[in-house]
Amino acid sequence: MTRSISLLSALAAVVLFAAGCASDEPGIAETGPQSSGAVPAPSSSESPTPPVDPCTLMNPAEDLKQYGSFSPRQDSAKEMADAEVCSWQRKKDDPLEDGLVIGLAVRAEQGIDTVTDVGGGVNPGEINGREAAEAPDPNLGGCTLAIALTESSRVDVTAAAEEVNAACEVAREVAYLVEPRLPKA
Repeated sequence: MTRSISLLSALAAVVLFAAGCASDEPGIAETGPQSSGAVPAPSSSESPTPPVDPCTLMNPAEDLKQYGSFSPRQDSAKEMADAEVCSWQRKKDDPLEDGLVIGLAVRAEQGIDTVTDVGGGVNPGEINGREAAEAPDPNLGGCTLAIALTESSRVDVTAAAEEVNAACEVAREVAYLVEPRLPKA
């Protein structure tokens, strides 16, 4: 129970801290599998943020089954730190089993250039051709991977695990799963 609470706290902290100012620290996010249907990066002419409900971007029973069974989500996204957030926590059969929380946050007024360095740097990259930025949090075992919707909006894929590298690996895998479901800018 204590680990579950601390993982939920870590995910909340990752969502809150990833909202702040940008870092000028250089880096490159690791890339995942490339799909054949690459999506072009948003154009420089700004368009309004398309509506996105983070709770409908994933079906944890299907999309996250490789990580175990997840608790059901709330009926709707929660407003948290200027974002609509939906998260799922892995059910544990054994209380000593490592915890895992995965979340999606839609930030309608924050682009990837506003991702905050929370201790592990901000690493720019791309997910299936869309601009992205990864912010590992070595202090809390969390990782945020922000995917551009437009120049001034993004979707954050967050993962909180017992270890930051494991969290970033999960965030990358989920980002490659979610990106094709995002509206085109």
